[in-house]
Amino acid sequence: MDASLTQTEDLGTMSDDALRALIAQAKSLLATRENKRRNEALVLIRQLAKDHGLGIAIKQPGRKRGRPRKSEE
Repeated sequence: MDASLTQTEDLGTMSDDALRALIAQAKSLLATRENKRRNEALVLIRQLAKDHGLGIAIKQPGRKRGRPRKSEE
């Protein structure tokens, strides 16, 4: 990671477009990391269940009822 981006005062000098790009990149990286951790946890859960003679099914959560969330952009 670029050391200059870790300084708050450097963020203050960035243009709005550069900040938006940085935020988008950070969101993408966070989503990738969260998905990786989730998948690793699911593999571990399945293995633990198998080791104990259990069969499991992990379902994706259904859509929540109600009004859709507004877009952040």
